Amino acid sequence: MDNLSLYLKNLTGKDEVPAQKAADFLLNSASLELFQLLVDKTEFLFDFVLFNVCKRIEKAVNKDNYNNIIRFFDIYSSYYDDLFASILAKHANEELTDKIFELLEKGTLPQKTYSAKYFYYIPDTVALEVLSKYAFSEDENLSYNASQALGQMQDDISYDIALSFLKSEDDFEKLKAVKFFNAYGKNYPLEYIFHAMKTSKMPENIAGQIPYMVSIVDLLNEYNNKEDVLISIDYLLSGLGEILPISDVFQFEMYEILNMLIKMNKSDNVYSGKIAEILLKALSKFKLFTENSEYMYDEDKNTKYEVSSMLNLLKGQNNEFWSNQKHYIIGELKQSEERILAVLPVISEYNIFEAEENIRNLLKTSSNEIILCEAISSLNNLNLAKEEDFNSITNKIHNPNIKAIIEHLKK
Repeated sequence: MDNLSLYLKNLTGKDEVPAQKAADFLLNSASLELFQLLVDKTEFLFDFVLFNVCKRIEKAVNKDNYNNIIRFFDIYSSYYDDLFASILAKHANEELTDKIFELLEKGTLPQKTYSAKYFYYIPDTVALEVLSKYAFSEDENLSYNASQALGQMQDDISYDIALSFLKSEDDFEKLKAVKFFNAYGKNYPLEYIFHAMKTSKMPENIAGQIPYMVSIVDLLNEYNNKEDVLISIDYLLSGLGEILPISDVFQFEMYEILNMLIKMNKSDNVYSGKIAEILLKALSKFKLFTENSEYMYDEDKNTKYEVSSMLNLLKGQNNEFWSNQKHYIIGELKQSEERILAVLPVISEYNIFEAEENIRNLLKTSSNEIILCEAISSLNNLNLAKEEDFNSITNKIHNPNIKAIIEHLKK
C-alpha cells in the first residue's frame, strides 16, 4: 500500500489519531492526488463515515492553511462543496472574496461551482450578475449553487426570470425554473409551479422537486387547491422507481400521505375519486416493488422497511374499503383531461367493469386523441371493446402513431 492509500485508509477509518493526522496532511500539503482518491471513494462511504471525514477536515483547517482549500476547487464533489464553502466563510476577508470571485467569473466549471457555493455563505452582491448568469446553467451543480446564493441575496431579477420560465412552452425551461425555486429557498410560487407541472410532458420530474420546497403533508392540510396537491402526489407515485429514486419516499412523507388519504376516503367526499385512484395506484406500485427484487436490490434496509410498511398499511384496509375505492374511481372519468388519463390505466388494471358506460361516453364526447386511445385501450383490456367502438372514433383520430395503435388493438 502506497502512502496516499494509507492516508486515505486512515482518514476514513475508525482510529481518530491516525485519521486526524491524515486530515492534517491533506490540508497542509493540499494534495490533489489524495483528495481525488477521497472523492472517488466518497459515494461508497456510509453517512457516519463521511460525517467523520468532514469533521476531521474542518478540524485540520487553521489560519495558515485555509487558503489550501481553494486548491481542491480543481476537483468538484457535491459531497464537499458545502464543507469547503463554510470553512472559507469562517476565514472570509476582502482578499479571499476577490480571489473566489475571480474563480467564479473566469475559472473552470469545478472552480465556478465551488465558488458559487461560497457566495451562499458570503452573499456579497459583487457576484450577483455572474450568479444570475449561472442560475440557469446546463450544469445542475453550478445552477443549484448559484440559485442558492441568489436566494440568500434575495435577488428579484433572477426570481422574475425563473417565473417567466415557469410559463414557458418549453418543458426544459419549466423544469429549470422549478429547480431554481427549490434552490432559491423562499417565496415559492406554488400556483405557477403546479400549473407548470400539469402542462408539462415531464410532470413527474417537476412533482419530484415540490417536496424539497414544502411538505406535501402540510399542503394537504393547508393549501387551498387540494386538487393540485393530489395531482402532484399522483405524479410522485408514477415517478417512483422509474424517474425518481424509491428512497425519496422519506422526503415525500409518502407513508404519512397515504395514511391521511385513507382516513379521508373512509367516506365519500369531493375528492374521493382522485384519492381512490391514488390509493389503488399506490397499492399496485408497492406490490410491484416488493415482489420484484430488481426494484429494491440496491435500496438500503430503511427504504425496504418503509416500502413494506406502506404496503402493509394499504393491505390492512378491509374489502369494503377497497370496494368503495373502485366505486369512487368511476367518477374520475367525468373530470379534467389529466385526471381522466391518470385513472384509465387503473380501471384497466383492477378490472372495474362498472366503468364501461362512462368509458363509452368518452368515445362519444372527447376530441382528445390520447384520451380516445386510452379509452378504447381500457375497453379492450376489459374485453368489452366492440366493432362499433372502434368505428366511432375512426374519424376523430388524425395522429398516424395513435391511429396505428388503435388499428393494432382492433386486430
